[in-house]
Amino acid sequence: MKRGAAFFLESNLFVLLILAILLINKNDWDEDGSIIVFIFISGFELLFMSLFVPACFFYEPVGIKQIIQSIFKKREKNEWIGMALVFFLATLISLGLIFDMPYPSIYLPIWLTVCWVCAFVSIFIQRFVIAYYYFNVNVENDQKSIFNYFFKYSALFIMGFNHYIQLLLSKMPFLLNKLGSSPFSVISTQS
Repeated sequence: MKRGAAFFLESNLFVLLILAILLINKNDWDEDGSIIVFIFISGFELLFMSLFVPACFFYEPVGIKQIIQSIFKKREKNEWIGMALVFFLATLISLGLIFDMPYPSIYLPIWLTVCWVCAFVSIFIQRFVIAYYYFNVNVENDQKSIFNYFFKYSALFIMGFNHYIQLLLSKMPFLLNKLGSSPFSVISTQS
């Protein structure tokens, strides 16, 4: 029960962060966006409620101490450049697409689209999606180039949330795994 509550709390804090990015530009909306916000939140909440019981058994919560250490750790120059390149490229792609959304909120359609693609692919080849994430995020000691950090932070930006859901689903029995992956794919499109 404690693991499930930790999963529910961590995932809702993540949704609040995304919602803050969406609501930054509320004054620039052309129409009332309350329905879109409601659909956005309810899609994620349906996902979290459906994963609550499996999370009670299979979820490994991330400690607050780990999060604080990863935020304040000393980073190399190449790592900062890789982070900046990912931010710059994501901004260029987001601004280059034709969405009628102001700047900080424009990241969400791109992010949700890529999450949906990863969720859909993981229905069929889930281990590949998890392995791809680990391959790009784990920069070894001898691989500290700008491009390695670029791939690391692009994988974190694109697949971070999806990765934790896929890890939870991969620890479940096969039939429950695939039944859980299918609604995640559908809910990702509605969010």
